[in-house]
Amino acid sequence: MTLGAGGLLRLKNHVAVRRRIETDSEGRYRIRSIMPSGYACPPGSQTEKLLKAMGRHGNRPAHVHFFVAAPGYRKLTTQINIDGDKYLHDDFAFGTRDELIPRAERVTDAREIHQAGLNKPFARIHFDFTVIKEVAG
Repeated sequence: MTLGAGGLLRLKNHVAVRRRIETDSEGRYRIRSIMPSGYACPPGSQTEKLLKAMGRHGNRPAHVHFFVAAPGYRKLTTQINIDGDKYLHDDFAFGTRDELIPRAERVTDAREIHQAGLNKPFARIHFDFTVIKEVAG
């Protein structure tokens, strides 16, 4: 697997990380990231005011976006949601689907932590993306 050059986009109050991930010859991929947390629309924003007027909150559960592309296949834009988040099934953007909630396996064993090249506990998530062949026409 080869990781391509990634960019870093700084936004007002947080950082959104962008990374190009290439698969191996069998379509397998591996990424390493911090475990994301959920977020809310900006306090006092028009979006928050509108949602409150509708009796809704402006919170999103923890998630990671993926844009998957391969020659001869339709592009896929999706996200995986992090299991256990307070807003997992109450996403104001309605972005949660059960099939997009992989189990996060918490790794605390010192030997496994060392083998992973880390120095503290981490989480491991397994998730397979399915893409559809493009149809001519």
